[in-house]
Amino acid sequence: MFTEAIACCLVSAVGTWWFRERSIRGARNAEDNRTRELSVELALHLAENSPMEGDLRVPRRMAERILLLASRLDLDPSEARAAALAAALPPGARADARLPLPDGTRAALAARHARWDGAGVVSDLAGNAIPAAAQLLTAADWLETRDGASADALREALRHESGRTFSPRLARVLTESLTDLLSVASAGAHLGLRVTSGAMLCITPRDPDALPAALRPAFLAALETRVRERVRPTDRVYCTESEVVVWLSRTDADGAMRVTQRLEPVVSRVVVPSVQRLEVACRIGAAIADTDATSFSDLLARARARSQRGPASVAA
Repeated sequence: MFTEAIACCLVSAVGTWWFRERSIRGARNAEDNRTRELSVELALHLAENSPMEGDLRVPRRMAERILLLASRLDLDPSEARAAALAAALPPGARADARLPLPDGTRAALAARHARWDGAGVVSDLAGNAIPAAAQLLTAADWLETRDGASADALREALRHESGRTFSPRLARVLTESLTDLLSVASAGAHLGLRVTSGAMLCITPRDPDALPAALRPAFLAALETRVRERVRPTDRVYCTESEVVVWLSRTDADGAMRVTQRLEPVVSRVVVPSVQRLEVACRIGAAIADTDATSFSDLLARARARSQRGPASVAA
């Protein structure tokens, strides 16, 4: 009986340990997936809309810290996205009116260095007037400028900054989360540049000149609606100024070809809602990302080049 009791205790202990480790791994994987999804959102947003040249480089450490803090502060995910996009943008981006930044990002950039006590560079903001995304961004910046400092030194600094640079609540969460904040990715790691499996489709009119500029928004809206009905909920569909872009996540070359073939009849003639008699034929360009050597910018450029050359084609 005694031996059986010991065996039961051992089995129970092992089972508890296994479930706890599985839960920890699941939480870590979920956080990694959130970070990757955020990087996809940021990279595609900049690739589609930004007039700036070059690849988007999202600092991985800052993005992970922003996500972690946002979740522990119970902030809306849009605040984390706004802060992470602001962290990825180059200096001067706030003043560039050509950038169609999402809600919250421009405000986060404007109040990036605002202090909770209102005594900082941005002197017209204090306390609750500071956007949540700006506080996330300031916290990530604050940690970056103290790279290499010990946890004890950071805790002491946070005691001084509570009620000054940061709200007492944010300072408390920063202090409680220091171990996790200091254990995230290395300073040189970046997100948003590379993908491991997926495809980019660019759908454009065969004859752009046949579509009056005034009717282009209505045409693109109709095209986007048609395409969105034919792809998976997990696929991303975006409408730029002149085309519809589809990001097929976790899709190999054969899968991308099947989607392309399924979409071709749909976009062979698109009726412009504003002028029912006007029909616009489209072509699809596809580019496949199957290695870590493909950036989003390159992928988008390849897909656009194929959509301009002629019939849909797929390059491995």
